Amino acid sequence: MFLLPGLMILPLLASSQHTMKMDHSGLEASKTFHAESLYHMNAEWTSQDGETIRLADYKGQPLMVVMFYGQCTGTCPVLMQRTWKLYNEIEEQVRDRVQVLAVSFDYKNDTPEALKAYAEYEQLDIPGWNFVTAQQSDIRELAMLLGVQYRERSDGHFEHSNLITVLDGQGKISVRNEGITGDLGDTTSAIEGLFKSELQ
Repeated sequence: MFLLPGLMILPLLASSQHTMKMDHSGLEASKTFHAESLYHMNAEWTSQDGETIRLADYKGQPLMVVMFYGQCTGTCPVLMQRTWKLYNEIEEQVRDRVQVLAVSFDYKNDTPEALKAYAEYEQLDIPGWNFVTAQQSDIRELAMLLGVQYRERSDGHFEHSNLITVLDGQGKISVRNEGITGDLGDTTSAIEGLFKSELQ
């Protein structure tokens, strides 16, 4: 099988997922081999606008998921801008349906009010983008399902993977892009290829 540089195709039981791996400053993301939909999670997430969200609310739509924390001054701002760049590079036909869920590791400090301020500071408090928090156990479960590694340090900061994950309309992992640098062309093409037929 011929693979584009930086593109790995990993078997997911009855489905497949694309992982575009660039550099990774932080903890390396773990591989995921499950084929289950993440929409089975019953967790309630609270957005920067105080709205309650469940993952199943996104059923039928492409969903980009990124995990971060608001007090991060290292890779998180870069990761968030990379998420925006990927979102912005997707062909308009697909992008108009894409939703973005930014999930904070820091349930202690990232209140809806703090997330609102963060989203506004990053100029990402825009339609289709939700910055959310939840109970610690729900955050940990989602991270595990996505393959995101993180741990809190004694100073209150976090070491973590830098990973953008795309779920298909059924809530299954379809595309993963790890790292904070590198070309996004292969990831963009993979997303467009996955969802163009769905959205016609």
